[in-house]
Amino acid sequence: MSRIFLIGFMGAGKSTAGVLLAGALDLPFIDLDAEIERSVGQSIPEIFASAGEDAFREAEARELRGACEMPDAVVACGGGVVLRDANRALMRSCGEVVYLAVTAEEAIARIGDGSGRPLLSVDSARMARSILDARLSLYRTSAHHVIDTSGRTPAEVVAEIVPIVAGLPVSEIDVRAGAGYTVTIGVGVLDSVGDLVAERTSAKRVALVTDSSVDALFGDDVINSLTTAGIAAQRVVVEAGERSKSWEQAGRVLDAFAEAGLDRSSAVVALGGGVVGDLAGFCAASFMRGIPLVHVPTTLLAQVDSSVGGKTGVDLTAGKNLAGAFWQPSAVITDPSVLQSLPEAEWLNGIVEVVKTVFLQGQEEVARLERDASRILLRDEHAVVDMVHACVRFKADVVSDDEREAGRRECLNFGHTLGHAIENLAGYGTIPHGVAVAEGMRFASRLAEVVLDAPIQTGRRIGTLLGSFGIPRVTHEFTAADLKTAMLADKKNRDSVIRFVLVRSPGDWTVCPVDDKVLDEVIEWWRTGFQEGGIA
Repeated sequence: MSRIFLIGFMGAGKSTAGVLLAGALDLPFIDLDAEIERSVGQSIPEIFASAGEDAFREAEARELRGACEMPDAVVACGGGVVLRDANRALMRSCGEVVYLAVTAEEAIARIGDGSGRPLLSVDSARMARSILDARLSLYRTSAHHVIDTSGRTPAEVVAEIVPIVAGLPVSEIDVRAGAGYTVTIGVGVLDSVGDLVAERTSAKRVALVTDSSVDALFGDDVINSLTTAGIAAQRVVVEAGERSKSWEQAGRVLDAFAEAGLDRSSAVVALGGGVVGDLAGFCAASFMRGIPLVHVPTTLLAQVDSSVGGKTGVDLTAGKNLAGAFWQPSAVITDPSVLQSLPEAEWLNGIVEVVKTVFLQGQEEVARLERDASRILLRDEHAVVDMVHACVRFKADVVSDDEREAGRRECLNFGHTLGHAIENLAGYGTIPHGVAVAEGMRFASRLAEVVLDAPIQTGRRIGTLLGSFGIPRVTHEFTAADLKTAMLADKKNRDSVIRFVLVRSPGDWTVCPVDDKVLDEVIEWWRTGFQEGGIA
């Protein structure tokens, strides 16, 4: 059991819950504010009045460092402990951080008029909302776990925390495609990349392909892990973004492999999102007619989808992923904790893929995502790990059954026919992949109503779930003729007939051709603002 830090806004119940949690886990309890008052010899309002907030924050940081030097304990922190980068990093590195979430209104109801709270003025309700809004992202990115305390007793809150802090096990999912491989999912497995690459590939030399953004975050750690495992690693860095997934960039990466002295006993490690995975996979499949590949996905989209299944490719002028190969990896190493640093736009890309997946799975999975949406929005680590595991398990089952997209695997293109057309017409990288696919799902849902007589509730449920996660809408305008021309480049098409994945209800899908008249009707419906029913 590691140290457990309870963070959150004033009135969230950190001290009360902390005492109960410490008792339940048989651990000492430390109230950080009480320790500050003891060491300074003044109450917190007195410290603020006599020395100011900066002096208080210095004392807070000092006592936090002291708590981290103590044996395992439950530590209740003040509401502003997250304001310093060093505090947030320290808590995450030496324990489990649990964010007790509460609305500003409920916090005020719990603490009264705010007397004794130096940061609350006479208008405590307005100040509370303002302070909470300013700190919300800091609470979320600091926390390993998020617990909603609204309307709940401290005992109920603690009952939820206890099993969560017991730890998140590393799981393994086998994929029966190619020679077969394992997807390893677990918080902290990024530290084991070197050992896992050595175990799964036996390579002594690798090219680490990553992009400029991911390299700055994780590149050195992965290189060190590989080196410690006795693997010589050459870093190959491309610019972040869809534009790097090009024929020209692939040539430069292949030249870098040759310059690094890779041979058929070497391997490629793809550290990054879908662009890096597709590009590195394509180059691994091409170099010396194929060398081992290991995916280390760092975006939600890559973790739940693109790293599993062996699809690789680069974009051509005529369309997305038109040059590529099926090249199954030797391993996939997935650490959901890296998602805490993911920019919001990239996070939303992955969320769309999750929504797509659950509607292909069935009613139970959709209901679970609807139930867990609030925790996932705050990137609660426990909820995110469960979500990633469920999506990978489904993807692994599909690709094991249909490795080369000759049947069942086509379902994974739900929303992608229009989505890829939108990306192509806007210019790759202009509209996020997830936003484009979300529009494609709405579009396909309307088609399902027209072509399959699907219930209108299915499309509305998709739209509601996408909206609950804050997926933005496409605002670009495209002509119907341009959309049809772009959709004709889709790989599912047969004899110049556009085919769509259509979902009647969760878990009930089909792939079918759509004639021009119906397609024109739904394109017009989509272009004119979704005013004819279907999706809100």
